[in-house]
Amino acid sequence: MSPRVSVWIANSVFVSFIVISLFYSLVHFENKYLKLETTTLNEEKNRSFAIVQELSRVKNQFPIAYQCHYSFGLSSGSLYEITERIPYSIYKKLRLGDTIEVYKREIRIFGKQTAISRIRGNEESLPLLENLERYFQYGFIYLLVLVGVTLIVRVLGLLSRTYPSQQKPNEIDEIVVNKSLD
Repeated sequence: MSPRVSVWIANSVFVSFIVISLFYSLVHFENKYLKLETTTLNEEKNRSFAIVQELSRVKNQFPIAYQCHYSFGLSSGSLYEITERIPYSIYKKLRLGDTIEVYKREIRIFGKQTAISRIRGNEESLPLLENLERYFQYGFIYLLVLVGVTLIVRVLGLLSRTYPSQQKPNEIDEIVVNKSLD
């Protein structure tokens, strides 16, 4: 008896693969766009000012990391808030309510208007969509393996139907053949 995968299981694996592939490609291209925008962020035309809202130390992290939560105005007139990881050298200079120099840029990510910014002099990396991209990449690889296994099992199942193995006829087949000869 050959292994067979039902059609609805195979189709659901293929549809899941297509959906994850679309999500992965969408996140991948948005992340590439975001990386491109962050490379041009430190230009003089993007310079602005922001107000420090909160300073904190990230708990349970080694080496010790610090965060600065600040807000600035967008071109639409709304206030935008960002939390950024900063080194100790910047952390010790800042106080609540201080005005700081930032580089900001308004962009669209997944069709939504948002902003990216960086405190002047901060060399810490910005949080991008890398974790989300990695999540969809692992899903893509997992479903690619499932699609491969499903195709192999389906091909073996179709081959076993096309070229059936030689089996002994059972007693019912012998009776039917004997009656048709009589």
